[in-house]
Amino acid sequence: MKYLGYIGIWLGFIGLIAILISHVPSSATATDMPTPTASPIPTATASPEITPYPDLGIMPTPTMPYPPMLNGVPIEQIIVIDEDAKTTIRATYAVGQELGRNPFAFSKLGDSTIENPHFLARFDDARLGHVTYHLGEYAYLESVIRFYEGSFNRQGEAVIRGLHAWSVFNPQWGSPNCFADEGVLACEIRVHNPSIIFIRLGTNDVGVPEGFDRDMRRIIEYCLSQGVIPILGTKADLRDGNPSPNNATIRRLADEYNIPLWDFERLAQTLPNRGLDLDNHHLTTFYAHDWTSPLAWQRGHAAHSLSALMMLDAVWRVLLGY
Repeated sequence: MKYLGYIGIWLGFIGLIAILISHVPSSATATDMPTPTASPIPTATASPEITPYPDLGIMPTPTMPYPPMLNGVPIEQIIVIDEDAKTTIRATYAVGQELGRNPFAFSKLGDSTIENPHFLARFDDARLGHVTYHLGEYAYLESVIRFYEGSFNRQGEAVIRGLHAWSVFNPQWGSPNCFADEGVLACEIRVHNPSIIFIRLGTNDVGVPEGFDRDMRRIIEYCLSQGVIPILGTKADLRDGNPSPNNATIRRLADEYNIPLWDFERLAQTLPNRGLDLDNHHLTTFYAHDWTSPLAWQRGHAAHSLSALMMLDAVWRVLLGY
């Protein structure tokens, strides 16, 4: 709850829907920005003036068509956004618009468990002229796919095999696209300029619970200060212990900072071997990307990508005032 004072100032912010559906080309391009530096969460004093964007004709189904359960788990246990989190989402978005964030872009921060081609990437196929997935009863998610097209199959600067929470601000992990003194999170925000970021860490942070807490706080606070909405995700593996202390930390920090929680572990618990492959680390593949098939609810990547897409849709709806 530590940011409610900062967030409360934005409760009167009412121009959000027009911002998202008014004047920008359908394919937004990130602009060059100075290297962002970590700083305390800014204290907002007035609603920003934001250039409106033209109507793109992309709106979600107004009725909230979420199924009440996902593989037997109540949806609100997987997609966790309470009223305080909604306030944070709107306030952080407003800060991001002052900083010039791209409202049509999201990023990913994590390790090999969210790398291409498995995590979300297939949802950009329509943009490339062919659809190779079948959402079935989840077809209402097509609107959020269209809105954020171009970000799904982008691995970016901050998805790296073996990444830990402590590595995120270490410039040695950066690609040639990053500045010499720039960590991968700052690099990704500068290069892609997102308004939202999925954060999936903890698999490689084994035996360092205090350090994981400290480093995750730094990541969260950096995202908020940069006007990028952080979505924290829990993981399926139990490399750090059973029950997972890192997942417990992720849930606690999502609640403390009032930010959206994508609690994938709740869904993973319903899958064979928690949706994990033989290494008990990576998820089982699902190349069909067909959510009309019963096999979808036996495979880790199928549940992973669909629930993440539902999470993105839920955040988008908050921004649109639904």
